[in-house]
Amino acid sequence: MGITGYSHSRNHGLDFLKGIAACGLVLAHMSFPWPYGGFFAYVASCGVSIFFMTSGYFSLGASREKLLHALKRTALYLLVAYFLYLFRMLIVNGMDFKVMGDFLVQQVLTPQHLLKTLIFSQSKICPVAWFLISLLMCYAMKLLLGKWFRYLGYLGFIAAVIVILPPVGSILDFPLFNPWLWGIPFFVLGELVREHEDKLQNTLSRRTLLFLCLVAIVNNLVARYIGTQWWHLGNMLLAPSLFLLFGGCGMRYNIVCRWGSTYAFFIYIVHPLVGFVYNQLRENQGYLECWLRPFAVLLATILLAMVFYYFKSLIGRLLFSRYRERS
Repeated sequence: MGITGYSHSRNHGLDFLKGIAACGLVLAHMSFPWPYGGFFAYVASCGVSIFFMTSGYFSLGASREKLLHALKRTALYLLVAYFLYLFRMLIVNGMDFKVMGDFLVQQVLTPQHLLKTLIFSQSKICPVAWFLISLLMCYAMKLLLGKWFRYLGYLGFIAAVIVILPPVGSILDFPLFNPWLWGIPFFVLGELVREHEDKLQNTLSRRTLLFLCLVAIVNNLVARYIGTQWWHLGNMLLAPSLFLLFGGCGMRYNIVCRWGSTYAFFIYIVHPLVGFVYNQLRENQGYLECWLRPFAVLLATILLAMVFYYFKSLIGRLLFSRYRERS
């Protein structure tokens, strides 16, 4: 999720964390039987915060060219996601292009929806688009504002606290799934962690970081129980604590690191589609199957990612070899 080609050696601990975060989001979105799925989702939501932080971490000190490359790549990911979900809608509607056209003209390509998508990252087509649009906004704002971008992140944290806590949070139902309260603040938090990484690692022991993680998780669970949005405050503590904990562990490369470094984006985009197919094939699910369903969808998504990247690499090698032969 971050910019490739950064100067310092690869931190496999962060790759591992991204892999765990991606898996956690799949399990949360597929949800376990009530009420356990809801409690788990309030903790696993930290995975999105980690993705934003990782992008900010690798963006610190990046050249304008690398930021533009990251922006273009994120825009391409967004187009791919829209294509996949539009294709799913076509299948659901029996390949009726007229119904699809009416939906796009009347509900999507309207000034109100386009403005809502731009400001709040909300899309009627793709459920994962809010993250991609927010990440796109992060790169765009960083390119436009330069050093002032960090102050926008600070304002985002302050605004999020005001919106969540009383008295404003008690009377204003403001969505958190947007770049201003979630994307940009955590993106800037990733920059800050990298900038002060050595000092933070030397100051905070693993025991302290584990304690902070526990406090944040308890906060999220309590927020779920009493029905508030205070879980977002917990993510402000949980995400950087996990970031420092895994980033400083000196982990060796393993299969979960591969999920994080290579498959995390694919897993995030495709897992709702895999879950949709599973639910279509298994309409009458028993209680035990409802517990196993998230793991089945996760396994199927990872296997699909492995197959996709294998053929992608194979095709790339074949094309490259032919290009070398012609040269």
